[in-house]
Amino acid sequence: MPGIHVRPCGQEVCFRGIGNSCMNRHRHFNLWLHSDEELAPLVGGDIVERATLHEWPLSCVQQVTTSGGRRFIYKTQFGPTVESEFYASARSSLLVAGRTIYESSGYVCMLFDFIEASSIKDLNLSEEEAVRIGRAVVERIGEITGELPYFVDLRTQERWEALVGATLNGLRRLIDQGEFSLLGEAAVRDLERWAFSEPALSAIRTDPGYVHGDLAGDNLFVLADGYRVIDWQFPRLGPTDVDLATLVESLGFDPLQHVDEGVVQVMCFLRVHWLTQCAVRWIRDGAAGYDGQIAQLVSRML
Repeated sequence: MPGIHVRPCGQEVCFRGIGNSCMNRHRHFNLWLHSDEELAPLVGGDIVERATLHEWPLSCVQQVTTSGGRRFIYKTQFGPTVESEFYASARSSLLVAGRTIYESSGYVCMLFDFIEASSIKDLNLSEEEAVRIGRAVVERIGEITGELPYFVDLRTQERWEALVGATLNGLRRLIDQGEFSLLGEAAVRDLERWAFSEPALSAIRTDPGYVHGDLAGDNLFVLADGYRVIDWQFPRLGPTDVDLATLVESLGFDPLQHVDEGVVQVMCFLRVHWLTQCAVRWIRDGAAGYDGQIAQLVSRML
């Protein structure tokens, strides 16, 4: 990816009200970024390059290179995230070194060591090898120590029912308000039957534990001394095989060959839940896009 030098996604706007800091606002989103001058002492050298790797309304991720050749990952976030709390408490060799450098009023900025390795997505693994690694990583996630925060707790059927009910209510509100046009009441009823089917409820009752929540191939790296997993914004408590299903599917394989049907149902409904939350609360102007994504998920479920 081409490098972008100096404030790649910030306007020349000074944001005060966060102590003595002066930050730049993202040109499109409700995000604030440290200037090069503020970051320099935190990374131990002048910054010669900042390349934006990923950005969307709730976060922006950049690769930062210093004059001494060191590389870091800089991540600024707003909204629903527990990543700062996670890194403050979690202990595991799965984690890359990371620290919070700013946090206030829902805004979070973090620095991470750069991973000198390929993600599993780029390794062209066989299905058998991908599943083997996936199972090993899911087991290691269950061994993370500390007072771990979570985004959603699905360890009981009652909590699952509450999440499903809130999601369906949100969908009906979006449909009634005309923000969703591809979904209708019939699709919502189909979703309800699907979420409360015996396979889905059985998955909720089976093997609850700590779930990464987005264990896609580009969030898992393979190193000589083991694995590293990044992007701990939305971990959950629930059926741990959801992570395996997510990873297998992200690599182009059929998760139904490796996990129970109910696990895939839970995985898909959690995506519907997240997209609904985005449309209702976090990214209202993206509702039309989420309408289409949810409609595709519903088609897949039925």
